[in-house]
Amino acid sequence: MHVSLTPEGRKLAEDFYAETCRRIHLLPATVDPAERETLADLLGRIVVDNEVPVVFMT
Repeated sequence: MHVSLTPEGRKLAEDFYAETCRRIHLLPATVDPAERETLADLLGRIVVDNEVPVVFMT
């Protein structure tokens, strides 16, 4: 069995990915820079320790 996205499905997935990336960048907006660095370090450890696959590009 071969499954693939339709052009409409591909566009929807691309739009969803772009919007998700945009929102993720906005999440720590109210956190000061030192706290943001601590948060990034902690989340990075969680990602590495749990071998989370790469989903978002920087």
